[in-house]
Amino acid sequence: MKRLLLVLTIVMGMFLMISCDKDDDNNTNGPAKVDAWVGTWLSAGTNVSPLLSGATFNIDSIRVVMNDNKTITTASHVKNGAWTTLTGTYAVTKAASGDVHSIEIVYTAYSQGGIIQVTKGSPDTMQLEVIQTVPAIPFTPRTPATGFGSDAALGVLNIQKYVRVK
Repeated sequence: MKRLLLVLTIVMGMFLMISCDKDDDNNTNGPAKVDAWVGTWLSAGTNVSPLLSGATFNIDSIRVVMNDNKTITTASHVKNGAWTTLTGTYAVTKAASGDVHSIEIVYTAYSQGGIIQVTKGSPDTMQLEVIQTVPAIPFTPRTPATGFGSDAALGVLNIQKYVRVK
């Protein structure tokens, strides 16, 4: 009986050692890396681009939520008015070098293309310069190669600055 108990103990010990191999751990590399742009961002006051805060659009703040599942919610507020919320999807194409990347945003009514840059800090900041691409308008989206503010007609008027709030 003692011999049977000893054999069972050894077999159970071997089973536990085999089943707890490091290769079985799903989290050996730590938590999954989240892209820098994922989070909740706020643009208000002088951070709202001159194009959007001017008389044509009269926007005083914009909140953007970019989720890890590539969905986006953009809420904009008109001065002394209401909030307008759009939902859609986004895709970021990382640049081969540097921290300015291409972004495509698709909402139900229209699509946008342009560039995005996140700067780590306290708090993190994000720059976004996008142009409506569908339906087309007579402007060309910026690329990582052309950079922010490089459109001859728009210059820096369309650069949106955000601060991470979550």
